[in-house]
Amino acid sequence: MKLVPEGTQAPAPFKPDDYTSYSLTTTTRRLQLWEFGYLPQWGYPWRQLHLALEGHVVVITGPQGLLGRFVLEKYVVPDELVLVSNRLRARTPGRS
Repeated sequence: MKLVPEGTQAPAPFKPDDYTSYSLTTTTRRLQLWEFGYLPQWGYPWRQLHLALEGHVVVITGPQGLLGRFVLEKYVVPDELVLVSNRLRARTPGRS
């Protein structure tokens, strides 16, 4: 996954030989961003998140605003991630 800084143009879709230090971890309860696989950057329950698409870029916003814009790895379909996040947020008690 590539982090796309706000205000910059999105890079080309992820290639198999690309290296990145960031990864997203998902469960049925939350989404987390990690750097180097062991440094947690943030983590939020699905009910506090909103995912949207800008072309092939996934835009994630949370309680404090923009959490990041990401180009996902080759085998992760951005449309499916957004769909799943909407479903998980809808079924979570106490959703906002």
